[in-house]
Amino acid sequence: MANINLKKINWSMERKALVAFSIIFVAVVGSAWIYAMKLRQTVVANNSITMMDSSALVEVERLRNIADSQIANSKAFFLLGAKSIFDLQEKEKDELMKSLASFEKEYSLPQIPAIIKRIESIELKNKEFFDQAMDFREKKTESKIVGQFFQSKAGPLRAQLNDAFDEISSLHKAEIDRVNAQARGSVVSIESDIPKGMAWLTSSIALIFLGLSFLVIRLLRERPAHLAERNRLYNEAIKAVQSRDEAIFAVSHDLNESLTAIKSTAERLETTGQSEVVKESAELVKGNVQVIEGLIKDIRDQKSSEMEGLILRLDQLGIDEVLESARLLMQPMAKQRDVRIQVDTVNPPVLAFYDRERVLRVLSNLIGNAIKASPKGGKVVVKVRSDQKFVNISVLDNGTGIPDSQLEGIFDNFWQARKTADQGAGIGLAIVKTTVEAHGGTVQVQSQSGRGSTFTFSLPRRRPVGAPVRKLAPAVRSSATSHLDFQDGPNL
Repeated sequence: MANINLKKINWSMERKALVAFSIIFVAVVGSAWIYAMKLRQTVVANNSITMMDSSALVEVERLRNIADSQIANSKAFFLLGAKSIFDLQEKEKDELMKSLASFEKEYSLPQIPAIIKRIESIELKNKEFFDQAMDFREKKTESKIVGQFFQSKAGPLRAQLNDAFDEISSLHKAEIDRVNAQARGSVVSIESDIPKGMAWLTSSIALIFLGLSFLVIRLLRERPAHLAERNRLYNEAIKAVQSRDEAIFAVSHDLNESLTAIKSTAERLETTGQSEVVKESAELVKGNVQVIEGLIKDIRDQKSSEMEGLILRLDQLGIDEVLESARLLMQPMAKQRDVRIQVDTVNPPVLAFYDRERVLRVLSNLIGNAIKASPKGGKVVVKVRSDQKFVNISVLDNGTGIPDSQLEGIFDNFWQARKTADQGAGIGLAIVKTTVEAHGGTVQVQSQSGRGSTFTFSLPRRRPVGAPVRKLAPAVRSSATSHLDFQDGPNL
């Protein structure tokens, strides 16, 4: 017991170790997955940084060109006076203001809004100077003088605009340099983190598999001992079963010898007794002896079928003969319990291939069960019907029936209905099933509570493949029909 408990403890520890390794493995894989996702996000961010273009600088130069072109066209208008030039410089003013608003939204840096406001104020001053020049022009001032006036005022404004645009360019160049430096640092960090992460993952998985390998090796080393113990227990169980079966056969042999002596005494009483009571008693003793002999043979047949299969002695015989033998055999029990046996044969008689002694025991078992289940004054009916392949024999009673919950295991060894559990060992229906199936037939049961039960089994009408045909001589069949000493009886 201590050894068994120790094995249970060891197995429990090994199971715990296996569970622990599994949890660690899942945790390592999960951590590696999370780390990979974070690394992926970092790589994606770095790619977006690396692919960042200089569109802001290009846009600044475009704005600078618009501002320069606007001032230049304003001066040209005052010198030449063409309306197309006036319309162009007005269009450039509107475009510059809209582009500045879009630039502030798209390329937002902390210092950009203040610079944009400064540019807008410069544009307001430029507009004021333009309006003054227009006043001079309306007063018929010479175009050259008006142009020189506007140029003198707009020149410093152009320089201020260029300075403002230079500041915006410098800010964006600095931002690009900062982002590029950050990307380079991230790349260096990734290049360092990937080998470290792979080394950590590889080491963790290696340790896990090393532990699992140790556990497997330990289990494999213990496997031969477990197999040896299992084989020992199996062999002990086989020996125990063999010893049990040998004891059963030995006891059945000893019982047969005693029963033979009792039976011989009963026969002498039946032939030499003077009174009717003595003859009936002798007949009852013979019947009970046959019941016990049938039980012993059933047990031996069931054990033989479990160990090496049931060996049958098949003959082509009529069904009526074995039915009549079974009726006469069970008549003493039926008379004692005040139950009538009715055998409904078929005309013309049918033949089947079967082992007469064993089929007689099948009928005795089923009729005996029906007698036990029937009330006093009841009736047991045996019916025969046939088709091209099988002869079907049914045994009906008008007893209390079998509950549906008990029908499933009715043909198991040692099954007994509760109401008849004290009337037998419960092996009869099991050997009925074994014997019928050994013939190649089937056995079925139908039962309704309060309406009785019907057991039906089939026997083959044609010779089974490989079975020899032995036809009995008429004289032998007549003797077999009249001779009832088959030492069989009913048993549940």
